[in-house]
Formats: sequence, C-alpha cells, structure tokens
Amino acid sequence: VGEGYAVERKIEPFYKGGKVQLDQTGQHLFCVCGTRVNIFDVASGAVLRSLEQEDQEDITAFDLSPDDKVLVTASRALLLAQWAWREGSVTRLWKAIHTAPVATMAFDPTSTLLATGGCDGAVRVWDVVQSYGTHHFRGSPGVVHLVAFHPDPTRLLLFSSATDTSVRVWSLQERSCLAVLTAHYSAITSLTFSADGHTMLSSGRDKICVVWDLRSLQATRTVPVFESVEAAVLLPEEPAPELGVKSTGLHFLTAGDQGALRVWEAASGRCVHAQQRLPGPGRELTHCALARAASLLLSVTADHNLLLYDARSLRLQKQVLDVRFLGPEDSHVVVASNSPCLKVFDLQTSACQILHGHTDIVLALDVFRKGRLFASCAKDQSIRVWRMNKAGEVACVAQGSGHTHSVGTICCSRLKETFLVTGSQDCTVKLWPLPEALLSKGTGPEGGSVLLQAQATQRCHNKDINSVAVAPNDKLLATGSQDRTAKLWALPQCQLLGTFSGHRRGLWCVQFSPMDQVLATASADGTIKLWALQDFSCLKTFEGHDASVLKVAFVSRGTQLLSSGSDGLLKLWTIKNNECVRTLDAHEDKVWGLHCSRLDDRALTGASDSRVVLWKDVTEAEQAEEQAKREEQVVKQQELDNLLHEKRYLRALGLAISLDRPHTVLTVIQAIRRDPESCEKLETTVLQLRRDQKEALLRFCVTWNTNSRHCHEAQAVLGVLLRHEAPDELLAYDGVRASLEGLLPYTERHFQRLSRTLQAATFLDFLWHNMKLPTLPAAPTAL
Repeated sequence: VGEGYAVERKIEPFYKGGKVQLDQTGQHLFCVCGTRVNIFDVASGAVLRSLEQEDQEDITAFDLSPDDKVLVTASRALLLAQWAWREGSVTRLWKAIHTAPVATMAFDPTSTLLATGGCDGAVRVWDVVQSYGTHHFRGSPGVVHLVAFHPDPTRLLLFSSATDTSVRVWSLQERSCLAVLTAHYSAITSLTFSADGHTMLSSGRDKICVVWDLRSLQATRTVPVFESVEAAVLLPEEPAPELGVKSTGLHFLTAGDQGALRVWEAASGRCVHAQQRLPGPGRELTHCALARAASLLLSVTADHNLLLYDARSLRLQKQVLDVRFLGPEDSHVVVASNSPCLKVFDLQTSACQILHGHTDIVLALDVFRKGRLFASCAKDQSIRVWRMNKAGEVACVAQGSGHTHSVGTICCSRLKETFLVTGSQDCTVKLWPLPEALLSKGTGPEGGSVLLQAQATQRCHNKDINSVAVAPNDKLLATGSQDRTAKLWALPQCQLLGTFSGHRRGLWCVQFSPMDQVLATASADGTIKLWALQDFSCLKTFEGHDASVLKVAFVSRGTQLLSSGSDGLLKLWTIKNNECVRTLDAHEDKVWGLHCSRLDDRALTGASDSRVVLWKDVTEAEQAEEQAKREEQVVKQQELDNLLHEKRYLRALGLAISLDRPHTVLTVIQAIRRDPESCEKLETTVLQLRRDQKEALLRFCVTWNTNSRHCHEAQAVLGVLLRHEAPDELLAYDGVRASLEGLLPYTERHFQRLSRTLQAATFLDFLWHNMKLPTLPAAPTAL
C-alpha cells in the first residue's frame, strides 16, 4: 500500500509574456517570467538558470549585451541589477533614478553603454563599465517603450519612442534631441537597423513599416503591410530563394496579429513570401528576433509558445514549451492547456511538439491501452485520434464530429483499441467505433486522417455530462453529470442499468476500480463516494477536501484512491479504513488533470496555475528510510542504557541531547539524581557540556517544567546553570528569552503549590502536637 508521493519533476510555465532574447550564438534563450529571468539551453530545452533580484519584485525590462557577457535586469522596485549570468550572481545593484518603473532598455554595440526608458518619460544612459550615469534626456511624452542605439558606435546616436508615435533621435555628444521623426499614426513597436548603419526600419500597430535614411533623417519609403505589426526584422542583404529574396536589395520580415511571418521587399513594397496561417485563436505573433551569427529566427505567439526557425528558410527547428502519459513505457506526456493545440513532452529530453488540428480549446484527453494511440475532444464539438510513431512523432489519424455542443469528456476502450466514448454539454453520450483501417499501421502522417462515425447516441442526463468512464471489460459505461447523479449503462447499445444518487452537488469525475465491481465518483460537494455496481448502493464516503473534487483515480492495485481538488491539493486515501494517508501540495489552483502510469509508480497532475507536475511513488523509499531510522534509534537506545549502567553520565547526556528527545534526556537526569552523590554528579555533568548542548538542555527544561511530576528535574538543572553561569553568558544563549518566558509562569505556580503544601504540613504538625489523646484503659489481667 502506498503511503506517499513526492514531486519528481515540474513542467512549469517559463514564460508569461514580455520580452524574449537570443544570445548571438543562438545557444541560449532569455525570457522574463514574473519576478525571474529564465535562461534556456536552446538545444535541450532545459532551464539553465532562473535569476531573481533580491527585492523579489516583478522584472519590468532586461537586456543582454552584444558580447553576451553582461545581463542587466530592472525590477518594479526601481532597482537595476547587473548579472554575471553564467554564474548566476549579481555583480552590481543600483537605483534606476527613474520615478516610475523602467519599461525598456538596450545596450550600445560596444557593450559599454546602457540606455533605459522609463514609464516617467525619461531616457537615461549608463556606463556599465565605469558604473555611473552619463546622460538624462527629458521631453518624451508618456511611457518610453522603445530605445535603440545606432549600430555605428562612433555616431553616438540614441533612438527612442514614446506614446506620441514619433521617434526621437538623441545625440550623446551634444546631449540634446537632434530630430523628431514622424510618420506613424499609432504606437511604434520595433526599430531595426541595416548592417551598414545607413537605414532604419520602424514598424507600428498602424499596419505600416517605414524605411528611414539615417544620413538625412528622412523617411524614404512607407510599406503598407495590412496587419498590426509587433516586430519587424531586417534580413541580411544576401539572396535567400526559399524566402523569395532574389535580389540583394533591402528585405524585411514582419510578425503581427495575422499569426504568420511574412517577407517584404522594401524597394517595391511587395510581399515576396508568407508562411501558411494556422487556424484558431492565440496564434497572433507578439515578438520576433534574429540571431544573425546562428542564422536563427525566434517568434513568440500570443499564447506564449516560443518558435525557433532557420532564418534562411523559415523551417521550424524547435518549439520550446488535462494531462496523460503517452508511449508504451510512459516515456512522453501529453498536455491539453487553455488552447486549441496539444503539447507532447518527451520526459527525457523536455522536447515539445505542438499538435494543431482543433479550432477551439481542447477540453479532455485519453490514451489507449498500448500507449501509442490517444484521443482528444474540444470546444469545437469535434474529436480527434492521434498516433505516436516509434520515433516519438505524433500525427492526427482520425477525426469525427456530431455533437451539437462542446465535447467535455472522452474515454478510450480498455481491453482493445476498438472504440471511443464521448460526453458533451448537449447532454448526450456518443460511441465511436475505430475503423479497421486505423488499426493497421498503414495510416500514418502520410495517409491522412480517417473520418469517424458515431455508432450510438444516447441522451443520458438532463444537464452537462462532465465525465465518462469505460469498465475494464469494455461492457459497461459510467457517466457523471452536473445533475448530481452518475448512471451505469450497458455497452455497446447504451441501455440504462441503474442510477447512483447521493451527492449534493454536480459530479466532476467517475472511475471504475481495476479490481472490484466498484465505481468511484468525485463531486463538487467536496466528497468522493464508492458505489457497488450490483445494487447501486453507496459503500463509502471520503470527506476531507474543502472544495470541489475534480478528479479521482484508483492506485496501488485498487486499494487506494488519489484525488485532486479545486483547492490545488492532492489527497491519497486508503479505501479499507477511509483514511487520508497523505495530502500533497504542489499546485496553486484547480487541479483539472490527474493520470497514473501503467506501472502504478508515477502520477501526473495538471492545473490552472499552468504547471504540470510529475509525482513519483516514494512509499518504498520512505519505508526503507523509516526502517533505517528505527534501527538507528534502537542501537542508540541500547548504547544509552549501557552508558547509564556504567554511570558514564556525561557521555549518556551528550548522546541523549543529540537524539533531540526531551523525554530521553529526562531519563538521564533522573538516573543522575538517583545516584547517592547526585548534587555533585549533576553539577559536574551539566557544566562539562558544550554551549550548544546547554542551550538544548535549557529548551528541554521549559518542556519538563510544564509538568508537576518532572518540574524537580527542570529546577535542579536550572539551579546548576543559574549558580555557575554568569548572567551575561546566559543571556547570550540562543533562544534564552523565549525559554525564560516559558519558565517563569510555571515556576511561580510550582512555588505556590509548594508553599500551600508546606503550610498544610505545618498545620498538620501543629495539630498533631496539640492533640490530647485519651489514656487507653489498661488491659485486663488474666486470672
């Protein structure tokens, strides 16, 4: 029987929107996530470092120097931190002197100057080598959300853009504004420069990109791009046939709200290449950056997926990013998040594939027995079946539609890969047989997807169906609904066998036991119930969750239950005695996803806090540890008894204190006080202890002193310490004030009790002496 799970691994959101930056080599990726800047290894997808300023405030801006050596971050507390990021240490911390948070920052090409733009409308320039502020430029209205240095360091020009939709050009030499460039009608989102430094490109949300001549500071061309642009990148001036770049003229790439990267020729204003657009919301691009040396292009989508492309061909190289184990050996994890895409993670390499197909949020998943075939259902009223090949690549192999409302729950057949069952908000359940063609290995990514047809449709409940489960023998189906009942149906015709009623609120989950003829239900009333399939009676109720129970699963071969709730907690229950063995806390929000691995040794949870947590059953390890501890305690107890028998009190007291058990130390003190020369023995033993041992002894005295039976030992030890330790030394003890506060009230009470006992004894003595006993009659003498 399992007694506990420990967090083996967390897949957490490493990016929650905001700036993303690649280093020059394209090996490291930097992105902001709340109070931290996370640094990734692009090749493995692993987080190398997570940097957080000591003020623990949200990071508002960051920048990596062009030489990749220095990272500077700015926090909401108006502090700037300079990092040696490879070591993860702060080399310098200084005040930003802005009166509002820093909204943007940028290094100059020499990596010595840093410009910061603030929400207070100020632009400041810092020398990061000499560590001082060099310039302070005022005059921008509102938030300065963009700063950039001229690529030629000898020109000493700084460009900034604020809420007035213009670009200001500042001269560092003359400490003044050289020009205000106006051409845009709404916020400017990016500034980028040509390699020779003669041309600048600005992009905006007004659906235009403007090409500027930096020698004359004039706009030379306005290119209408027909989408709100979040970032534009100037491409290297070399032919790239796959991108439609045939001449060496100026070409640039745009990323915006249409969700596809597009390449434009500046001279003609023509779009020469466009990526294919994918369906569904959340695909808008919010950021785009080029690492020239590595020829890598990074783009970011509105639902926080980071995509890395080969810059010459725009071929996707890597995507960094309800839960189920996948693969015959549970080697992968599939995650449905608040998005139409599914994400498949390889547990060993953290590599992530994003599966497109559904056009609205995916609501549920289930995996067939062998682990290669799995199914998903979504708000778009459809279902899809996916297959993972031996290389770990996943493709959609079948799809079906027929429900008239969003499909919220799905379950795969258990014995063989023969059918699917879905439950929907339209109050019906549908049974979908899998065609033979799908099961033959022929259908794969090349074969296209098969169309599924529902074999049976049954109206099961009067309200939303939240959960469906297929019995281990594939002959029974259970449904759980918002109408507070669960129902049992015979498959494949879906005939009603009976109803389980007893919950006070809607049901979120139903699950068959793998061993017994029992059904488990989890409800919004905070309870889990077990029901007998023969007579539909309630066998047991588990109470302990303070909020709705969202998922339940049988573990430990059907002897225990693992449940997850909307309070973010997981609970492990032993069915036999209704006991909650362990409560696990790793989530901060509703735990909607819960799945256990085939070998029953790992569990997977996913929650609204965007975390996926992999749990490992540590029962055996914990039991072994517990056994080792018990054995060690027995050995030490035996050693203690031997030392007391040999009257080696100092060693015995030292050993008892190291065990950190007040009662064991008390037995040693009692043994010393039973000795004929107890006073001297106690004094010499206590005074020979080290200071940390005396501190522990004083703490134990506080515990003993609360009990009238043991207060004499506490007072004897206290007497020794007070008589022989100087007051200054006693006051320097760790936690002495708390100890004295704990000792005083009980000590006063003990003295009052002793005083009362003494008074009573004196009165008794007085009575005894003043009693006049009558003389007893003499015994009659025998004749």
